[in-house]
Amino acid sequence: MDAEGLALLLPPVTLAALVDSWLREDCPGLNYAALVSGAGPSQAVLWAKSPGVLAGRPFFDAIFTQLNCQVSWFLPEGSKLVPVARVAEVRGPAHCLLLGERVALNMLARCSGIASAAAAAVEAARGAGWTGHVAGTRKTTPGFRLVEKYGLLVGGAASHRYDLGGLVMVKDNHVVAAGGVEKAVRVARQAADFALKVEVECSSLQEAVQAAEVGADLVLLDNFKPEELHPTAAALKTQFPSVAVEASGGITLDNLPQFCGPHIDVISMGMLTQAAPALDFSLKLFAEEVAPVPKTR
Repeated sequence: MDAEGLALLLPPVTLAALVDSWLREDCPGLNYAALVSGAGPSQAVLWAKSPGVLAGRPFFDAIFTQLNCQVSWFLPEGSKLVPVARVAEVRGPAHCLLLGERVALNMLARCSGIASAAAAAVEAARGAGWTGHVAGTRKTTPGFRLVEKYGLLVGGAASHRYDLGGLVMVKDNHVVAAGGVEKAVRVARQAADFALKVEVECSSLQEAVQAAEVGADLVLLDNFKPEELHPTAAALKTQFPSVAVEASGGITLDNLPQFCGPHIDVISMGMLTQAAPALDFSLKLFAEEVAPVPKTR
């Protein structure tokens, strides 16, 4: 999917409300520093100072649009960044540029970091000859999920379910609460009806077979070691070839190829949103016609 087109996924009203909450969090009252900068017309350059994948342009635009500033981009969404890279230019009243600076940089650094980790994971999977889906999880930052899920997509990974309503996932705690795998899946299947798929977390081949027998569409083999995962998935597929298998738990960029196999359809990785390093960006005001290039760390 073209990274530029992913902006269409973001509802404008939701985007505006999200940006408004960020700006209110950072400046809920008096902005004393605005007296220092003044309101004169100014310009600033956005610099990328670490390598990775650029992600977050729609959110960056929305932040500065709300502050009556204009953004001109020099690189498209999803670009591979080679530092030091001149990414964009922002123009507007000085106090507005500075009001949006930290909020915009925080967002862009984290979104681009997630896109970079996702791109690295997809590359590692393809390098292992695997053509399944590398996906994120619901392990996201409260209030920041839209950005993080978007970053996964820019990086080429699947976002997985966005929220609890996107898929009926029966986890181990649901099984305990319901009194067993079969009962839990039957109730989930009734609740899902025709509109949703049902995925069941299983800790053994026996549980996976039980789940498939009563209507699971997907089986999640969680925290399996590679040497246990692949024979379990193969045995399940032999009996239920239409049931998709997802592997998750303890999967990193380093060991990802070990989890890739012909009977695995999805590999989900919580670290893509929980442990992705933020990229380094800076926004520098300049008065001269040529903006000075910042130093890297």
